[in-house]
Amino acid sequence: MVRQFLTDVLWPPLDYLLIDTPPGTSDEHISLAETLLRNAAESKLPGQLAGAVVVTTPQAVAVSDVRKELNFCAKTGIDILGVVENMSG
Repeated sequence: MVRQFLTDVLWPPLDYLLIDTPPGTSDEHISLAETLLRNAAESKLPGQLAGAVVVTTPQAVAVSDVRKELNFCAKTGIDILGVVENMSG
């Protein structure tokens, strides 16, 4: 569904798309990253994929997932725009 949304919508220059995904680096994340990177390369327009904002909570399991996400972004060449710690008290 996201792939269709990305390819069948004519996005004006000032539109942004935020995609909320569950924790981890599942097949969905890999497929989404490949689609976004491919679309950015094919459009030949800089800035089509600005990067990722990673949201976490202070629990150890969440921090572990975030480390995996940050490694995933580094390996796929997706810039990290920021890390947000939610529910930190």
